[in-house]
Amino acid sequence: MEHKDIDDILAPYNPWWSRDNNWRSELPDYRRPIVGQVLSDLSEISQAVSITGPRRVGKSTAVKHVIQTLLDQQQISARQILYFSFDDPEVAVSEKLQHEIFDRLMDRVVKGGPTFYFFLDEIQRLPRWELFIKKYYDLKYPVRFVISGSASSPIFRSSQESLLGRVKDRHLLPFSFREFCQYKLRDQRAFSEILSECSPLRPILLEGDGHLAAEKINRLTQQLSEFETEINQAVVEYCRDGGFPEVWPLVDPVRKIEYLMEQQVRKVLYEDLMMLTKYRKPENILRFFVYLLSHPGIEINIKKVSSESGVEQRIVAENLPRLEMTDLILRIQKFSAQPLRARQGNIKCYPVDLALRNAVLKSWEFPNAQMMGYYAENMVMREIISWQEKIEVSYYREKDREVDLVFTYGGNQYLPIEVKHRKKPQ
Repeated sequence: MEHKDIDDILAPYNPWWSRDNNWRSELPDYRRPIVGQVLSDLSEISQAVSITGPRRVGKSTAVKHVIQTLLDQQQISARQILYFSFDDPEVAVSEKLQHEIFDRLMDRVVKGGPTFYFFLDEIQRLPRWELFIKKYYDLKYPVRFVISGSASSPIFRSSQESLLGRVKDRHLLPFSFREFCQYKLRDQRAFSEILSECSPLRPILLEGDGHLAAEKINRLTQQLSEFETEINQAVVEYCRDGGFPEVWPLVDPVRKIEYLMEQQVRKVLYEDLMMLTKYRKPENILRFFVYLLSHPGIEINIKKVSSESGVEQRIVAENLPRLEMTDLILRIQKFSAQPLRARQGNIKCYPVDLALRNAVLKSWEFPNAQMMGYYAENMVMREIISWQEKIEVSYYREKDREVDLVFTYGGNQYLPIEVKHRKKPQ
């Protein structure tokens, strides 16, 4: 490289190469579940692993936790672990330089030698990056790739699809309420133990042993009641501040709103979606996005959204899936006994994070009783959408009968979920 030796560029990204351990102290003590998932992928499958998700959600922190585990618990040599971000200003200005640095990275890997672990962030900034990953994967080089980028980037998504069969995607959303409680009460050992025991609850429910599940739910509910004050406070904070960690330390509600609008809304609507759609009026998309946020968990359809938001049906129909793709909303359709069948008609939408709704609607107060019911449903939806056993999440409504959420798994097995919010369990 003409401008600078490659080690000089890489050194600031890889402090574990030296004896400087300050990077460890900067890591939070709480580890999100995706850390364990990525570590399992690295030990059990041969594919590259991608970590996608919204901006500022904690992807880089999760990667650093993976690296820490490889060093400390799996005793991988520090020089076999390499992290680099392709938004580095020294290489981002030149496509030739970007390609060169990738090849120079691979020069470190020797066929038949030890396995290297390459963690490549913002990889969508490397033109045709998927061809590089494909090349060295197919040549069976002893290197494990963990790549990360913004899922809202259409460039990243389209490139990712070309690696079908060669990449395992791990999607990281903002903290769910369960994770939020784990983080806030992480010093409460008894609470952590109860939540750990809750983890096997999902398989018990799905196995269909209703009596066993009911007994365990009742027992765990009684145990959790000892932390009623802390959990109630967590509900208030989560409904207000959501699951983006960088929002939590901000005291002024105006600063919270500004941060979320700038980092999570405008960048997606005015940059990422404009790159994909070339629309001249992104405010139209914002208008019906505001409408969706104003009707969380309420049955709607494209015609109704168009009529009540003042945005033509074509724009609504084209951009609903894009708002979902860019991690602004979660969308489910009406239940059908044939999962994944193409269906048109009514849907329900949820904000991917409650604080996004608060920021866009400029409302930072705790929701009233009626809206809290929708918030509770949103919190449950956010949790079950990450269940790996799912085939589909939908809702059921026929005449005067309605079920908030229907979890489809195992081909033709269903778990109906009705969400209620009360001050005391009944």
